[in-house]
Amino acid sequence: MTVPTFDIFKAEPDGSVLWRESAVTVEDARARARELAALAPGEYFILSHRTGNKIKIEPDGAAPAESAFPCGQGA
Repeated sequence: MTVPTFDIFKAEPDGSVLWRESAVTVEDARARARELAALAPGEYFILSHRTGNKIKIEPDGAAPAESAFPCGQGA
């Protein structure tokens, strides 16, 4: 059994975050975050359970830019 190691979150306008779902690989998480952003536009990020790093998925349309930063820094 493979355990998901990445969580996908959506940043809400009020500053809270909404957990959306988990993924096994970072590639799957990025792809799913893009799909979610197409359905419900907004700011999404991925959290790695292993490293604690966040990957911010920019809401800029078809090809979101990504930047990694440690938890507690960035958005």
